[in-house]
Amino acid sequence: MRTEVNNRLHAESHSMLQGKGTVRRLRKTLQLYEAQLQAIQQEIAATIQADPLLSDKIKKVTTIKGVGLLTAVTIIAETSGFALITNQKQLTSYAGYDVVENQSGKRNGRTKISKQGNSHIRRALHMPALNAVSLKVPVCRELYERLTGKGKKKMVAYVAVQKKLLILMYTLWKKDEAWSEDKYQQQAQEIIQSLEAGASLSGVSAADKNKIAPAFAKATQDEHPAPVGQELSFR
Repeated sequence: MRTEVNNRLHAESHSMLQGKGTVRRLRKTLQLYEAQLQAIQQEIAATIQADPLLSDKIKKVTTIKGVGLLTAVTIIAETSGFALITNQKQLTSYAGYDVVENQSGKRNGRTKISKQGNSHIRRALHMPALNAVSLKVPVCRELYERLTGKGKKKMVAYVAVQKKLLILMYTLWKKDEAWSEDKYQQQAQEIIQSLEAGASLSGVSAADKNKIAPAFAKATQDEHPAPVGQELSFR
């Protein structure tokens, strides 16, 4: 809403026939949204500080470069602290990052993520993935360059980084540990290999696809419901 009003204000301010009254009202509306956003952030901070355990675990999750407080809070809120998540595959399916085949009859299309999970999680991880690659976080940069080097589109590679960041956040939360590049390097390599296996499904034979497909079975958000937690997420 803030972005929408800001765009309208910019358009009105640079129009040929500028409406001074409209500009004035848009500026007041923008100030209102800014104040409300600041109040929301303060409420989030107060909620976190009121729970020492929650505060400590979020601090550990945000030790991953590129993952900020709002990102961590959104992921934790949308999954209720991973309360019903028991493994990485279930988590990626719930978030809509599970790989599905795109075929009908004799037509074989490219594989893609289902996008049938929690869209708020995917939206929250968009910018962190860009930041992790630009900040040259080794495991993220390596995955990105490996996929783009194989001819994958940049956005496909960024989506793979999003999925990896989500799994890393889940791992840190469950183990109650801070990020350590050396300690998780081997695990990250395994994740990369798993992501590459899903990204390369379109290049294997039909017989091989039948063997691989069960590992990337289609799942929807309804199959992995999460209970309603504290209202910490941005919608």
